[in-house]
Amino acid sequence: MTQKTQLKISDNTMRSVLTRFFSVITAVVAFVTAAVIPVSAESSVKLPDNEAMRFVDAMGAGWNLGNEFDAADCTWISNKLDYETAWSHAKTTRELIATVKKAGFSTIRIPVSWHDHVDSSFNIDKDWLARVKEVVDWCVDEDLYIVLNTHHDIKKGFIYPSKDQLKESEKYIVKIWEQLCSTFGNYSEKLIFEAMNEPRLAGTNYEWWFNTSAVPAEAKDSLECVNQLNQAFVDTVRASGKKNGTRYLLVGGYATSDSDIGILSGYFRMPADKVKNRLIADVHYYCSNLKFNQNGFKKIYDAFSAKGVPVIVSEFGLRKDYEEGYSLHDKEDVSAKKLGEIVACAREYGFSCIFWDNNSGSAGKIGFKIIDRATAKVELPKIVDAIVKNGAPAFASMVQSAACPSVKSSLSGNKLTLSWNKVEGASKYAVYVLKNGKYTKLKTLSGTKLTVSGLVSGKTYKYAVRAYVGGKWSAVTSACTVSVKVK
Repeated sequence: MTQKTQLKISDNTMRSVLTRFFSVITAVVAFVTAAVIPVSAESSVKLPDNEAMRFVDAMGAGWNLGNEFDAADCTWISNKLDYETAWSHAKTTRELIATVKKAGFSTIRIPVSWHDHVDSSFNIDKDWLARVKEVVDWCVDEDLYIVLNTHHDIKKGFIYPSKDQLKESEKYIVKIWEQLCSTFGNYSEKLIFEAMNEPRLAGTNYEWWFNTSAVPAEAKDSLECVNQLNQAFVDTVRASGKKNGTRYLLVGGYATSDSDIGILSGYFRMPADKVKNRLIADVHYYCSNLKFNQNGFKKIYDAFSAKGVPVIVSEFGLRKDYEEGYSLHDKEDVSAKKLGEIVACAREYGFSCIFWDNNSGSAGKIGFKIIDRATAKVELPKIVDAIVKNGAPAFASMVQSAACPSVKSSLSGNKLTLSWNKVEGASKYAVYVLKNGKYTKLKTLSGTKLTVSGLVSGKTYKYAVRAYVGGKWSAVTSACTVSVKVK
């Protein structure tokens, strides 16, 4: 997001407009040659199977620690460490991070604004960096995927995508990421670096929209500057060594837009990278007045994920008109249904989504809050449940290619026997059970029969069996799954 809880109506109007329009991409996107696989037995959408696509799939559903470390330009703050509470009015606790994990989220995004915490040479204040690191470490302890970025640094003198500011912007982005790469260089690949949040011509008539049929010269210049800043980011991370040489990196277009001014612009290009399958495309999506049209996601799928380039929707949520948020607390049921629909569609196209939570909103007040910072408690469980279940890793993203076993079942009381045919060349089989919308492995075995005991009367169970042939697992189709209702 670009502000704590409020934006000018004119800016929001233009931002809302840009989310409604899409154009077919003409940019050249890196094409990944890989086996094409179905998302699920019921889906007609097919996704290339590569390491990056599986990595993003495994990220599942995510949650943003918004309005916390991204608070910026708080002139009333004397102690820079108090920026953390300037917008959210609550300090991040270890308990909060544990709640995020317990709620079912697999990923957390930590937006951070750095420009209020650097000296004239862009050296980051040690105490500020140490505090950010402390929270990142808590996330590591919870085994979460983590997205760390530069957030509200889009201003002249720091990061500003215009030709006259490009040299200084490159200097800033290189210096900041050199320091972050040094601090976090030995962290696992589950820590993802995000180049910039919503790079744009802030404060101009082109901040959130411009005529894409006849792109103004200033906007065209800015689009190219965003490309160059993304490239400087990638080059800096890769040159830093340690585990950053192969770390997953998240890059977006102008304003991190999902429309034809941003990632779908003919002027946008993914950066060059020394390693294969380690770049992820970044977009934001906010649904106004529950009006969700999946055509935009379809165009992103066609341009990126269908070609093996994974996508993360690093911010999403609901808006009321052009306001910053929706009446989530007053309309939890309808909000949960719509957010679940958005996440399910994104998952169908291979995207992982991270909900924007700014710790603002209550009964009678719009906002994005679903987890309260001060109490570390889930406030809107129906919404959390809808996001988590629909955003769970797709089972078929693990699929390779091998013959599919045909599964049969035999039920006796609360004991179920699963059996399947031998698959030629199979060295082993894996049996999975569907729990809370996600397949969980029960057992790996060499035989073709498994008995499951202790089933609960009145409950329906769904199982899947995969065969391992020549180093590859079989796909999941209707033939290899079976549903059983216990009487």
